Amino acid sequence: MNKTDKFNLKKTSSVDFLCLFLLILYPVALILGNLFINFFTLLFSIGFFYNLKERKKYLNQKIFYLFIFFFISLLINLIFSTNPANSFPRIIKVLFIMFFIFETQRIVQNYEASYMRYVYGSWFAIFIIITIDIIFETVFGYNLIGMESYMPGRVVSFFGDELIVGAFYHGFVLFFLSYLILRGTKNNILILTIILVLLASFIIGERSNFIRLFLSVLIFTTFVLKINYKIKIVTLLFITTIIIIFINFNQNFKTRYFEQIKTVFTIDGYSKFMKESQYGAHRDAAVKILKDNLFFGVGVKNFRHESLKDKYENKEYLQTHKRYATHPHQVHYEMLSETGIFGYLSFLIFFLLSIALAINNYLKIGNIYQLSGIIYVIISLVPMLPSGSFLSTYSGGIFWLNFAIMCAYIKKIKF
Repeated sequence: MNKTDKFNLKKTSSVDFLCLFLLILYPVALILGNLFINFFTLLFSIGFFYNLKERKKYLNQKIFYLFIFFFISLLINLIFSTNPANSFPRIIKVLFIMFFIFETQRIVQNYEASYMRYVYGSWFAIFIIITIDIIFETVFGYNLIGMESYMPGRVVSFFGDELIVGAFYHGFVLFFLSYLILRGTKNNILILTIILVLLASFIIGERSNFIRLFLSVLIFTTFVLKINYKIKIVTLLFITTIIIIFINFNQNFKTRYFEQIKTVFTIDGYSKFMKESQYGAHRDAAVKILKDNLFFGVGVKNFRHESLKDKYENKEYLQTHKRYATHPHQVHYEMLSETGIFGYLSFLIFFLLSIALAINNYLKIGNIYQLSGIIYVIISLVPMLPSGSFLSTYSGGIFWLNFAIMCAYIKKIKF
């Protein structure tokens, strides 16, 4: 089907229609849980192999060879894994992610001017529902279907007992704003909407995701919105004022956004904060694991087993007894401890060159959905801030969707 074709299901193959349908419902899969995320990824991978002769032309590009380079580095890492049986499924999953990305690219490029507007429109609608639900839960203490958070000052929305709606919100906010902008929304409405989504992210109570979302929106609007800089400054001051008011007049927000992190704002505050927090214990264990396994780490998905060992206990960290986790809650520490210097350098090469290719393409075509994906990927890889594992199912599902959109608009390159 040609990109300029109008909406006509009769001209769309069953596989393409399925992939479009899966893209439309992808946010719902994230809400429903890991089983659905993995199932969607699997179906995309199967879809890629349908009529492989036509699909394989999408593999003749630099981003594919970068992916193969990264995958091979993980296979090499598998040889040195302390528990290869544990690492192998996660590494194989990278192959399915790769096929998901290139099938998404094919769908976007074939239906960019037709069906993709329904995909982005559905994401827009789901984002609005989530926003309403976040506000509703903040006001009434439970969400639209009666779910409640077990932790004061945190919002669960439709995610049950998982405090992860902030990651979802960050993952789709720029697509939401892109849809509004491309619909010709007036600047004053856009400003009010930006204020609303920033405040919604704040009241979720996930500090790290709020910072990431704030930075993402700030960078996005700087590049995309043609608004007088004075208005931008006034808007920023207004948001800051509202947030300060929230913190001062709500004990839960005051605890989350000030009392628990006030140490950071003292002399050597970050170091002190890390030594008092569980995040610090995770990272201290990750550093020690790296020192013991400098070149190849302990293997993908093995931090959870290695961090339990007594030799990684450090009494300088108050939460050292809680150092165990599925991952060290920071992607750079995760890659360093699990794949060592070799794997980490491969990781950096893969992502830095992928981002460079996407930026180069964006500068040529100016597609703001691609810009949204680029900004999300860059901000997600910012050091220091806590993060989910980009190879996990939920956090990875959001990350790789944005990565897929970032790559989707890169046209096939001839060698």
